[in-house]
Amino acid sequence: MKLNKARVHWIIRQKKKGVPTKEIAQAMKITSRRVQQVWRAYPKTGREPVLGENIHYRFGARMLEVVIRKRYKVRISHNRIHMYLKAMDLAHENEKKQSRRKWVRYERKHK
Repeated sequence: MKLNKARVHWIIRQKKKGVPTKEIAQAMKITSRRVQQVWRAYPKTGREPVLGENIHYRFGARMLEVVIRKRYKVRISHNRIHMYLKAMDLAHENEKKQSRRKWVRYERKHK
């Protein structure tokens, strides 16, 4: 069963009363491990955990190019955006793509 704010609040109230984790899990139709995870997050912050709060989107240069064009109406190439991201240590080169491929020397020469 999916947890929402009310269910998380109920779990924390039951744990404060001293109800065993297994009983809470059976009542909510979730695993006892999930009840433990919700309860563990409560004492750290002192408030109820907010589910889905830690979503962190990471965009690369090509996605940022589209976002900048739509939001700010400015055209910046993804290569220039990538150079800026590298300068700010937000992007890095893939080392495997930087080395020379061993099989390239055996390809035939085209006229």
